[in-house]
Amino acid sequence: MPAAPDPRVAPGQIGFRAYLWQFKSAIVAAGVAEAAGIAGFGLGDGSIALRVLAEPEAPTTRRLIAHEDAALLCMAVAPDGQGFVSGGDDGRLMLTTAAGEGRLLAEVPRKWIEHVAVADNGSAIAYSAGKRVGLLDGRGGVIAVLEDHPSTVAGLAFNPKGKRLAAAHYGGVSLWWVKSEAQTPKRLSWKSSHVAVTWSPDGRFVMTGTQENEMHGWRLADSADMRMSGYPSKPKSFSWSRDGRWLATGGADVVVVWDCKGKGPMGSRPEEVNQGALVTAVAFHPRHSLVASGHADGLIRLGRLADNSGTVLEQVGNGPITALSWTSDGRYLLAGGEDGAAGILDFGTG
Repeated sequence: MPAAPDPRVAPGQIGFRAYLWQFKSAIVAAGVAEAAGIAGFGLGDGSIALRVLAEPEAPTTRRLIAHEDAALLCMAVAPDGQGFVSGGDDGRLMLTTAAGEGRLLAEVPRKWIEHVAVADNGSAIAYSAGKRVGLLDGRGGVIAVLEDHPSTVAGLAFNPKGKRLAAAHYGGVSLWWVKSEAQTPKRLSWKSSHVAVTWSPDGRFVMTGTQENEMHGWRLADSADMRMSGYPSKPKSFSWSRDGRWLATGGADVVVVWDCKGKGPMGSRPEEVNQGALVTAVAFHPRHSLVASGHADGLIRLGRLADNSGTVLEQVGNGPITALSWTSDGRYLLAGGEDGAAGILDFGTG
Protein backbone atom coordinates (compact mmCIF):
# COMPACT_ATOMS: atom_id res chain seq x y z
CA MET A 1 0.00 0.00 0.00
CA PRO A 2 1.24 3.55 -0.64
CA ALA A 3 2.15 5.84 2.19
CA ALA A 4 -0.36 8.48 3.27
CA PRO A 5 -0.22 11.72 1.24
CA ASP A 6 2.10 14.41 2.47
CA PRO A 7 0.53 17.81 1.66
CA ARG A 8 2.81 20.85 1.70
CA VAL A 9 2.63 24.40 0.44
CA ALA A 10 5.72 25.28 -1.55
CA PRO A 11 7.72 28.38 -0.63
CA GLY A 12 7.85 31.46 -2.83
CA GLN A 13 5.22 32.92 -5.09
CA ILE A 14 3.95 29.71 -6.68
CA GLY A 15 0.96 28.57 -4.70
CA PHE A 16 0.27 24.86 -4.81
CA ARG A 17 -0.14 21.87 -2.57
CA ALA A 18 1.69 18.60 -3.14
CA TYR A 19 0.32 15.16 -2.31
CA LEU A 20 2.95 12.42 -2.41
CA TRP A 21 2.85 8.62 -2.29
CA GLN A 22 5.29 5.75 -2.59
CA PHE A 23 4.54 2.56 -4.51
CA LYS A 24 6.62 -0.61 -4.59
CA SER A 25 6.78 -0.70 -8.39
CA ALA A 26 8.10 1.75 -10.96
CA ILE A 27 5.67 4.20 -12.55
CA VAL A 28 5.56 3.72 -16.31
CA ALA A 29 3.02 6.40 -17.26
CA ALA A 30 0.51 8.81 -15.75
CA GLY A 31 -2.60 10.47 -17.11
CA VAL A 32 -6.01 11.86 -16.23
CA ALA A 33 -9.28 10.25 -17.25
CA GLU A 34 -11.02 13.60 -17.09
CA ALA A 35 -14.55 12.41 -17.83
CA ALA A 36 -14.27 10.27 -14.69
CA GLY A 37 -12.26 12.82 -12.66
CA ILE A 38 -9.58 10.19 -12.05
CA ALA A 39 -5.78 10.40 -12.07
CA GLY A 40 -4.14 7.14 -13.09
CA PHE A 41 -0.60 5.89 -12.51
CA GLY A 42 0.43 2.86 -14.59
CA LEU A 43 2.75 0.65 -12.54
CA GLY A 44 5.29 -1.85 -13.73
CA ASP A 45 3.65 -4.60 -11.68
CA GLY A 46 0.69 -4.65 -14.08
CA SER A 47 -1.68 -2.50 -12.04
CA ILE A 48 -3.12 1.00 -12.43
CA ALA A 49 -3.33 3.13 -9.28
CA LEU A 50 -6.27 5.56 -9.21
CA ARG A 51 -6.73 8.81 -7.30
CA VAL A 52 -9.86 10.97 -7.33
CA LEU A 53 -8.67 14.43 -8.41
CA ALA A 54 -11.24 16.21 -6.28
CA GLU A 55 -9.95 14.34 -3.19
CA PRO A 56 -6.15 14.25 -3.53
CA GLU A 57 -5.78 14.22 0.27
CA ALA A 58 -7.65 10.90 0.62
CA PRO A 59 -5.54 8.35 2.53
CA THR A 60 -6.18 5.40 0.21
CA THR A 61 -5.47 4.55 -3.41
CA ARG A 62 -7.54 2.19 -5.58
CA ARG A 63 -5.53 -0.41 -7.46
CA LEU A 64 -6.87 -2.12 -10.58
CA ILE A 65 -5.08 -5.12 -12.09
CA ALA A 66 -4.81 -4.48 -15.81
CA HIS A 67 -2.22 -7.19 -16.59
CA GLU A 68 -2.38 -10.11 -14.18
CA ASP A 69 1.01 -11.69 -13.44
CA ALA A 70 2.59 -9.47 -16.11
CA ALA A 71 4.33 -6.12 -16.44
CA LEU A 72 2.58 -3.01 -17.69
CA LEU A 73 4.80 -1.43 -20.36
CA CYS A 74 2.75 1.50 -21.68
CA MET A 75 -0.46 3.39 -20.92
CA ALA A 76 -2.62 6.17 -22.32
CA VAL A 77 -5.94 7.74 -21.40
CA ALA A 78 -8.86 5.96 -23.10
CA PRO A 79 -10.64 7.79 -25.95
CA ASP A 80 -13.79 8.44 -23.88
CA GLY A 81 -11.86 9.77 -20.87
CA GLN A 82 -13.41 7.12 -18.62
CA GLY A 83 -10.34 4.92 -18.14
CA PHE A 84 -7.00 3.80 -19.53
CA VAL A 85 -5.59 1.73 -22.38
CA SER A 86 -2.46 -0.24 -21.51
CA GLY A 87 -0.07 -2.74 -23.05
CA GLY A 88 1.96 -5.38 -21.27
CA ASP A 89 4.58 -8.08 -21.66
CA ASP A 90 1.67 -10.55 -21.75
CA GLY A 91 0.99 -9.38 -25.33
CA ARG A 92 -2.34 -7.89 -24.32
CA LEU A 93 -3.83 -4.47 -24.97
CA MET A 94 -6.35 -3.78 -22.22
CA LEU A 95 -9.03 -1.16 -21.64
CA THR A 96 -9.52 -0.60 -17.90
CA THR A 97 -12.30 1.76 -16.80
CA ALA A 98 -12.25 3.88 -13.66
CA ALA A 99 -15.15 1.74 -12.46
CA GLY A 100 -12.86 -1.30 -12.49
CA GLU A 101 -14.08 -3.04 -15.63
CA GLY A 102 -11.46 -4.60 -17.91
CA ARG A 103 -11.77 -5.45 -21.61
CA LEU A 104 -9.28 -7.11 -23.93
CA LEU A 105 -8.84 -4.96 -27.03
CA ALA A 106 -6.08 -6.90 -28.80
CA GLU A 107 -3.67 -9.75 -28.20
CA VAL A 108 -0.34 -10.56 -29.84
CA PRO A 109 0.87 -13.95 -28.57
CA ARG A 110 4.54 -14.20 -27.50
CA LYS A 111 5.10 -10.47 -28.08
CA TRP A 112 5.33 -7.41 -25.84
CA ILE A 113 3.03 -4.47 -26.46
CA GLU A 114 5.47 -1.65 -25.73
CA HIS A 115 3.80 1.47 -27.14
CA VAL A 116 0.27 2.82 -27.27
CA ALA A 117 -1.12 6.10 -28.60
CA VAL A 118 -4.63 7.58 -28.61
CA ALA A 119 -5.67 10.27 -31.09
CA ASP A 120 -6.37 13.64 -29.46
CA ASN A 121 -9.96 13.58 -30.75
CA GLY A 122 -10.50 10.04 -29.46
CA SER A 123 -11.12 8.63 -32.92
CA ALA A 124 -8.40 5.97 -32.93
CA ILE A 125 -5.99 3.87 -30.87
CA ALA A 126 -2.64 2.51 -32.04
CA TYR A 127 -0.37 -0.05 -30.41
CA SER A 128 2.91 -1.70 -31.36
CA ALA A 129 4.39 -5.15 -30.74
CA GLY A 130 7.72 -5.73 -32.46
CA LYS A 131 7.34 -4.71 -36.10
CA ARG A 132 3.55 -4.90 -35.88
CA VAL A 133 1.25 -1.90 -35.41
CA GLY A 134 -2.44 -2.36 -34.76
CA LEU A 135 -5.04 0.32 -35.48
CA LEU A 136 -8.37 0.41 -33.62
CA ASP A 137 -11.23 2.87 -33.74
CA GLY A 138 -12.21 4.83 -30.63
CA ARG A 139 -14.54 2.03 -29.47
CA GLY A 140 -11.87 -0.64 -29.84
CA GLY A 141 -12.96 -2.06 -33.19
CA VAL A 142 -10.19 -3.31 -35.46
CA ILE A 143 -9.29 -1.02 -38.38
CA ALA A 144 -6.05 -2.53 -39.64
CA VAL A 145 -2.85 -4.38 -38.79
CA LEU A 146 0.29 -2.79 -40.26
CA GLU A 147 3.46 -4.87 -40.48
CA ASP A 148 5.56 -3.18 -43.14
CA HIS A 149 8.25 -1.81 -40.81
CA PRO A 150 11.99 -2.47 -41.22
CA SER A 151 12.58 -2.98 -37.48
CA THR A 152 10.88 -2.92 -34.10
CA VAL A 153 8.63 0.12 -33.74
CA ALA A 154 9.98 2.45 -31.05
CA GLY A 155 7.30 5.15 -30.93
CA LEU A 156 3.84 6.11 -32.17
CA ALA A 157 2.13 9.47 -32.71
CA PHE A 158 -1.11 10.55 -34.39
CA ASN A 159 -1.46 13.77 -36.34
CA PRO A 160 -3.78 16.42 -34.82
CA LYS A 161 -6.90 15.20 -36.64
CA GLY A 162 -6.24 11.53 -35.88
CA LYS A 163 -6.23 10.64 -39.59
CA ARG A 164 -2.55 9.68 -39.92
CA LEU A 165 -0.13 7.76 -37.72
CA ALA A 166 3.66 8.07 -37.45
CA ALA A 167 5.63 4.98 -36.44
CA ALA A 168 9.32 5.44 -35.56
CA HIS A 169 11.88 2.69 -36.23
CA TYR A 170 15.40 2.19 -37.51
CA GLY A 171 15.97 4.28 -40.61
CA GLY A 172 13.24 6.84 -40.00
CA VAL A 173 9.48 7.06 -39.69
CA SER A 174 6.58 5.41 -41.55
CA LEU A 175 3.43 7.49 -42.07
CA TRP A 176 0.16 5.56 -42.35
CA TRP A 177 -3.40 6.61 -43.07
CA VAL A 178 -5.91 5.50 -40.44
CA LYS A 179 -8.03 3.38 -42.76
CA SER A 180 -8.73 -0.27 -43.44
CA GLU A 181 -7.78 -0.30 -47.13
CA ALA A 182 -4.44 -1.77 -48.19
CA GLN A 183 -1.79 0.91 -48.37
CA THR A 184 1.92 1.58 -48.70
CA PRO A 185 3.37 3.89 -46.04
CA LYS A 186 5.13 7.13 -46.80
CA ARG A 187 8.72 6.80 -45.55
CA LEU A 188 10.56 9.67 -43.91
CA SER A 189 14.11 8.41 -44.08
CA TRP A 190 17.18 9.19 -42.02
CA LYS A 191 19.88 6.61 -41.27
CA SER A 192 19.64 6.29 -37.51
CA SER A 193 17.73 4.43 -34.82
CA HIS A 194 14.73 6.62 -34.00
CA VAL A 195 13.65 5.98 -30.39
CA ALA A 196 10.62 8.29 -29.99
CA VAL A 197 8.33 10.36 -32.21
CA THR A 198 5.94 13.30 -31.95
CA TRP A 199 3.69 15.16 -34.40
CA SER A 200 3.29 18.93 -34.09
CA PRO A 201 -0.15 20.31 -33.13
CA ASP A 202 -0.36 22.26 -36.38
CA GLY A 203 0.45 19.11 -38.38
CA ARG A 204 3.52 20.63 -40.09
CA PHE A 205 6.34 18.65 -38.47
CA VAL A 206 7.20 15.11 -37.42
CA MET A 207 10.07 15.04 -34.93
CA THR A 208 12.06 12.16 -33.45
CA GLY A 209 14.75 11.51 -30.88
CA THR A 210 17.62 9.31 -32.07
CA GLN A 211 20.07 6.82 -30.63
CA GLU A 212 22.86 9.26 -31.60
CA ASN A 213 21.67 11.82 -29.01
CA GLU A 214 20.05 14.07 -31.60
CA MET A 215 16.66 15.40 -32.57
CA HIS A 216 15.64 14.82 -36.15
CA GLY A 217 12.63 16.19 -37.94
CA TRP A 218 10.82 16.51 -41.23
CA ARG A 219 8.84 19.44 -42.58
CA LEU A 220 5.95 17.62 -44.19
CA ALA A 221 5.16 20.25 -46.82
CA ASP A 222 8.35 19.39 -48.72
CA SER A 223 9.85 16.46 -46.70
CA ALA A 224 12.85 18.64 -45.81
CA ASP A 225 15.10 17.20 -43.10
CA MET A 226 15.99 18.98 -39.88
CA ARG A 227 18.79 17.90 -37.54
CA MET A 228 19.38 19.27 -34.05
CA SER A 229 22.44 17.87 -32.27
CA GLY A 230 24.36 18.50 -29.05
CA TYR A 231 22.33 16.47 -26.55
CA PRO A 232 24.35 14.53 -23.94
CA SER A 233 21.67 11.82 -23.85
CA LYS A 234 18.87 10.47 -26.05
CA PRO A 235 15.94 12.95 -26.16
CA LYS A 236 12.93 10.68 -25.52
CA SER A 237 10.44 13.04 -23.84
CA PHE A 238 8.73 15.77 -25.90
CA SER A 239 5.95 18.27 -25.27
CA TRP A 240 4.45 20.96 -27.53
CA SER A 241 3.11 24.31 -26.50
CA ARG A 242 -0.60 24.75 -27.10
CA ASP A 243 -0.10 26.88 -30.20
CA GLY A 244 2.45 24.46 -31.67
CA ARG A 245 5.24 27.04 -31.81
CA TRP A 246 7.49 25.59 -29.11
CA LEU A 247 8.76 22.03 -28.66
CA ALA A 248 10.23 21.20 -25.24
CA THR A 249 12.61 18.24 -25.09
CA GLY A 250 14.48 16.24 -22.48
CA GLY A 251 17.89 14.61 -22.83
CA ALA A 252 20.07 17.40 -21.40
CA ASP A 253 20.70 19.08 -18.05
CA VAL A 254 18.23 21.78 -19.13
CA VAL A 255 14.89 21.67 -20.94
CA VAL A 256 15.82 22.45 -24.55
CA VAL A 257 12.94 24.34 -26.21
CA TRP A 258 12.92 24.72 -30.00
CA ASP A 259 11.10 27.49 -31.85
CA CYS A 260 9.14 25.80 -34.64
CA LYS A 261 7.67 28.86 -36.31
CA GLY A 262 8.27 29.45 -40.01
CA LYS A 263 10.41 26.80 -41.69
CA GLY A 264 11.31 25.04 -38.46
CA PRO A 265 13.97 25.02 -35.76
CA MET A 266 17.10 23.84 -37.59
CA GLY A 267 19.84 26.45 -37.42
CA SER A 268 18.17 28.42 -34.66
CA ARG A 269 19.33 28.71 -31.07
CA PRO A 270 16.97 27.00 -28.63
CA GLU A 271 15.67 28.44 -25.38
CA GLU A 272 16.85 26.74 -22.19
CA VAL A 273 15.03 26.52 -18.84
CA ASN A 274 15.06 24.47 -15.65
CA GLN A 275 18.76 23.66 -15.34
CA GLY A 276 19.57 20.76 -13.03
CA ALA A 277 20.13 17.03 -13.29
CA LEU A 278 19.36 15.24 -16.57
CA VAL A 279 15.84 16.07 -17.78
CA THR A 280 13.89 12.81 -18.13
CA ALA A 281 10.33 14.12 -18.63
CA VAL A 282 8.79 17.37 -19.90
CA ALA A 283 5.24 18.73 -20.02
CA PHE A 284 4.10 22.12 -21.34
CA HIS A 285 1.35 23.83 -19.37
CA PRO A 286 -1.85 23.59 -21.48
CA ARG A 287 -2.62 27.32 -21.25
CA HIS A 288 0.57 29.26 -20.51
CA SER A 289 4.18 29.34 -21.72
CA LEU A 290 5.32 27.35 -18.70
CA VAL A 291 7.25 24.08 -18.89
CA ALA A 292 7.31 21.49 -16.13
CA SER A 293 10.28 19.14 -16.10
CA GLY A 294 11.16 15.99 -14.21
CA HIS A 295 14.80 15.19 -13.58
CA ALA A 296 17.02 12.18 -12.93
CA ASP A 297 17.27 13.10 -9.23
CA GLY A 298 13.48 13.16 -8.69
CA LEU A 299 13.09 16.95 -8.70
CA ILE A 300 10.20 18.67 -10.48
CA ARG A 301 10.86 22.16 -11.82
CA LEU A 302 8.74 24.80 -13.56
CA GLY A 303 10.18 27.24 -16.09
CA ARG A 304 8.84 30.29 -17.89
CA LEU A 305 9.86 30.99 -21.49
CA ALA A 306 9.22 34.73 -21.31
CA ASP A 307 12.35 35.33 -19.23
CA ASN A 308 13.91 31.83 -19.02
CA SER A 309 13.28 31.80 -15.28
CA GLY A 310 12.64 28.64 -13.31
CA THR A 311 11.98 27.32 -9.85
CA VAL A 312 12.06 24.00 -8.02
CA LEU A 313 8.55 22.75 -7.32
CA GLU A 314 8.86 19.46 -5.47
CA GLN A 315 10.98 16.41 -4.76
CA VAL A 316 9.12 13.31 -5.97
CA GLY A 317 11.30 10.42 -4.82
CA ASN A 318 15.00 10.12 -5.58
CA GLY A 319 14.93 8.27 -8.90
CA PRO A 320 14.43 9.55 -12.44
CA ILE A 321 11.00 11.00 -13.19
CA THR A 322 9.34 8.77 -15.78
CA ALA A 323 5.89 10.35 -16.10
CA LEU A 324 4.67 13.95 -16.11
CA SER A 325 1.19 15.10 -17.16
CA TRP A 326 -1.05 18.17 -16.71
CA THR A 327 -4.83 18.17 -16.59
CA SER A 328 -6.39 20.07 -19.50
CA ASP A 329 -7.18 23.09 -17.33
CA GLY A 330 -3.64 23.26 -15.93
CA ARG A 331 -4.74 22.95 -12.32
CA TYR A 332 -3.13 19.59 -11.54
CA LEU A 333 0.29 18.18 -12.43
CA LEU A 334 0.85 14.42 -12.11
CA ALA A 335 4.36 13.06 -11.61
CA GLY A 336 5.79 9.59 -11.16
CA GLY A 337 9.23 8.09 -10.87
CA GLU A 338 11.29 5.01 -11.60
CA ASP A 339 11.50 4.29 -7.87
CA GLY A 340 7.70 4.22 -7.46
CA ALA A 341 7.35 7.71 -6.03
CA ALA A 342 4.22 9.55 -7.19
CA GLY A 343 2.61 12.92 -6.66
CA ILE A 344 -0.22 15.24 -7.59
CA LEU A 345 0.53 18.96 -7.45
CA ASP A 346 -2.63 21.08 -7.06
CA PHE A 347 -2.16 24.66 -8.26
CA GLY A 348 -5.74 25.61 -7.46
CA THR A 349 -5.01 26.03 -3.74
CA GLY A 350 -2.69 29.01 -3.89
